[in-house]
Amino acid sequence: MFVNSPLRHLACAAARLAELTRFAQCGRAATGLVIGQSCLLVLTACGTISHERLLYRASGIQVGIVTDVSTDEQATPPVRNRHPANLTPQEIRTLLGSLEVSGWSGTLVGLFNTPQPRPVFTWAEMVELAEPLAAAFHEATPRERVFFTIQNHAAPYDGDRTSGKLFFRDDYLHIVLTDHYSLLQTDPGGGEKRDLRDTKGMKLWVVKPARAATVPEEKEPRWNAFEKVHISLRPVEVLAERRAPQAITDSSRPQVALPTAERPALKGDTAAMNATETLHDLRLQIRELTNANLDLRSQLKEQSGTIEKLQAEFEELRNEKNPGAREPSSTRKPSRK
Repeated sequence: MFVNSPLRHLACAAARLAELTRFAQCGRAATGLVIGQSCLLVLTACGTISHERLLYRASGIQVGIVTDVSTDEQATPPVRNRHPANLTPQEIRTLLGSLEVSGWSGTLVGLFNTPQPRPVFTWAEMVELAEPLAAAFHEATPRERVFFTIQNHAAPYDGDRTSGKLFFRDDYLHIVLTDHYSLLQTDPGGGEKRDLRDTKGMKLWVVKPARAATVPEEKEPRWNAFEKVHISLRPVEVLAERRAPQAITDSSRPQVALPTAERPALKGDTAAMNATETLHDLRLQIRELTNANLDLRSQLKEQSGTIEKLQAEFEELRNEKNPGAREPSSTRKPSRK
């Protein structure tokens, strides 16, 4: 019994070593499987990373293109945006001018007061945004959106910005508003940054006679957690509503058969409409020139202040380098005659 004991111990040790070897091999295989799955997940996630491309930056306004992660080429039917889109700057201004936003500043104001809608964009901002947005829509692909950011010219160093995204899909223009500089952010205290989920109670509205579109559920974009403030338009309807009041007025009048000689009077109405549009364009150009003049004056004032500061610093440096330069003039005694 005692003679065979070492042999039994040796056999048990060999079996234990083989078991540990198999466990190590299985562990390496499991580790490799986990690493492979992790790499696959990382590669899959990389396909949905949002990439931005800035196309325009001037006067505190930025316009660019960003990847739309809500698109899906593998879906049936594929989910893609209707880009590139051809729009004129005038059409862009009309669409932007139909939007209003309501909300509140701080935390308690909205509990006691009813927020009143205000235009999302000022006239100067619409003028500045029209051409860059038209160019961005012309360059965007079916898997991209157009984004914009506007700083408050009255408070250029303030953290609040007017920002959002635009994209065409199917027959709709979808507008997402992520922030508006007229609505001050809530102060979290302690130097912390604003919570991205704080939407300031914002809500988008459409100015009459235009109307917000009701998007069917199957065509509704897949909004993420930070895209709570959005609205949809039918661009064809909104652009058509621009001349709708004139058509309604004409249709409400009693229809009287006019003689053939009086038919050309209708051309006068068309001429009057064209004159109105021309006057509108002239006013727009005047406002553009006025805003440009104000910007130039502001820049000139800043440059003048900078030059004065540089001159003062130069004088101080020259006096420090030659401390006795002014002494003769200040200590010189009057000559006696």
